Amino acid sequence: MKHSRSFAGCSSAPNRSDALKTQPVTSCYGAFSRNGTHLPMSLPVNEPAQQGRLLWMTDTFGDQNGVSSVLKAVHEEIKSRNLPVDLLVCSHTIRPDDHLIVVKPVSEFVFPLYRQQPVRIPNYLSVQRIFRRGKYDRIICSTEGPMGLAALWLKKVFSVESYFFMHTDWMMFAREVLSLEKSGLGRLQKALRIYYKSFGNIFVLNTEHRQWLTGDAMGFDPSRVFMTAHWADPAFSALSSGITVVHPFNRQKPVILYTGRISREKGIMELPAIMGMVRSSIPGARLVVAGTGPAEEELKTALPDAAYLGWVEQESLADLFEAADILLLPSRFDTFSCVVLEALTCGLPVVAYNTKGPRDILEDSVSGYLVETPEEMAGRVVEFFLDPGQQMRMKQAAFKRAETYRADKIMDRLLSDTGLIRISADV
Repeated sequence: MKHSRSFAGCSSAPNRSDALKTQPVTSCYGAFSRNGTHLPMSLPVNEPAQQGRLLWMTDTFGDQNGVSSVLKAVHEEIKSRNLPVDLLVCSHTIRPDDHLIVVKPVSEFVFPLYRQQPVRIPNYLSVQRIFRRGKYDRIICSTEGPMGLAALWLKKVFSVESYFFMHTDWMMFAREVLSLEKSGLGRLQKALRIYYKSFGNIFVLNTEHRQWLTGDAMGFDPSRVFMTAHWADPAFSALSSGITVVHPFNRQKPVILYTGRISREKGIMELPAIMGMVRSSIPGARLVVAGTGPAEEELKTALPDAAYLGWVEQESLADLFEAADILLLPSRFDTFSCVVLEALTCGLPVVAYNTKGPRDILEDSVSGYLVETPEEMAGRVVEFFLDPGQQMRMKQAAFKRAETYRADKIMDRLLSDTGLIRISADV
């Protein structure tokens, strides 16, 4: 029987188990070990390392952004396996659930630069009571906002192990969006170094960030920087055929898809030039844009003949991937690029810049293309459409590559790195 508990300023309905179930994990989760190397091996889960509990804290959960979508998938995996992990979020609107604790904000406001993501301030004493009464003994935090400060406060008060999960490349954001000069970037890097080192341990989503953190600039102990990955929502593995309910574009012509936040740091203002070069060789090529963001009107002015769908929920996004021919990702900002993995899961090849997340996920000229310039991106798209055989090979390779990113394996590795479970590896 499930029991609900209420704390001052929050509510929860946790479904907790005394121990993790033993279950085999038959292959590597498809990403990397803690030192950034590939793990082509079996990872059977043996047993809980100890009777511990982890509190996973975040400033975003029900919002329209990539981190929120990832954490929803994490929550579903935790629930399905009844893992000794609870998420803690701050919101007026989110309803508590099994393994999801919601604390009401005492204040909420938005920054003009990022209006889509409100800043919510929790009651820090309520957060402290939640931690004590939940008998947690370790923390993960996914955001650098008020919940990040709360996590550091809990670390100090309870002397527990803490981990930061790095989702966002703030150095890139500062360069591309805030246009900070060298001196400003130096101050930001120093602040990030102090902040991340305050946690003691950090999870990263790509080898480039691991190298940055363990290099001279940041000076992290390599044994405290752990590689992890995301996985695609199950919705992307169960495709439907009702594409006409998503959008009315003509499937007789080549369809190029962009999906994501429509903002300058995502490289979206390169799309008009890229599409111009593509159409010089493939006149009927059509661009479909799924997403919203501050540069939406600017992009519509520069590229008026694209199809703009607005925000598309995951249930419909899978159909959209199935209907498109290739995904275009002009961003150099993404730390992992969930959209790349989601596309591959639907058999949709991807052309992306050779940077961060895409570099670790895509196999160049196999499941997609890794490029350096907008001109090369356009050239690869043209090459793809002129070779039907390549289209079919890449589609099959995309399915195969996506299969290596499985939720149970990724979560098992993460929990092992936090010390919650032990996994043995037979190399």
